[in-house]
Amino acid sequence: MPTYRMVYGDGEQVVRETFDDVVVEREDGWTVLFRGNSAILRVQDEHVQSLERVEPQPG
Repeated sequence: MPTYRMVYGDGEQVVRETFDDVVVEREDGWTVLFRGNSAILRVQDEHVQSLERVEPQPG
């Protein structure tokens, strides 16, 4: 499963996290990260500053 790097928050409260083995779904103005059948993070789209898939490093 893929790895994603996400920056979210607003003002001075900004969080930068890397999530391994997750599936990203966007629905009704929300970005939701799932691991298996469990939602591990749910953020309103307006608070997502960046979301990028991280490719595995060779070696």
